[in-house]
Amino acid sequence: MPGADALLRAVGERFPGAVRAGFPAHITVLHPFLPLSDVDDEVVAELAAMFARRGPLRVEFAVSEQRRHFDEGFVALLLEPDGPLRELTAELGARWDLRPYGGAYGEPDPHVTVALDVAPEQAGLIAEQAAGALPPPADLDEAWLVAFDGTWSLRARLPLAPGGGGQ
Repeated sequence: MPGADALLRAVGERFPGAVRAGFPAHITVLHPFLPLSDVDDEVVAELAAMFARRGPLRVEFAVSEQRRHFDEGFVALLLEPDGPLRELTAELGARWDLRPYGGAYGEPDPHVTVALDVAPEQAGLIAEQAAGALPPPADLDEAWLVAFDGTWSLRARLPLAPGGGGQ
């Protein structure tokens, strides 16, 4: 999500500590995924096939205005359309018997996290800043499988195939 990186930088400059350091703007499809020790070449190949069955997707952004998110110190950009991403999350979860965030938040909206762990008043200010600086529409044409082993690292790039069924 390179188009959203400028927004995250601006928010991080104005609100130090609000933006996760060391990781670019992104859409999380399913977290947590499998333990790193279980992600072998077979799993990566199966993921690659699942993503290749889907075509690229163009999305637009809007700021989530859910008050409960602000009260929890969370600010996010929502995506439209989000149906294809919800379907992908459901497919991945069904295949590996996983739920996003372990089911702690029900079925979360596909989103780009802007800020975490901020005071509710700051969340409102960050949402206002984000609303005035939304990224341009983005073409999603690949997913990244990332792993955390002390630091985040890229494990695989998973292209969404042209003609694969996206919108």
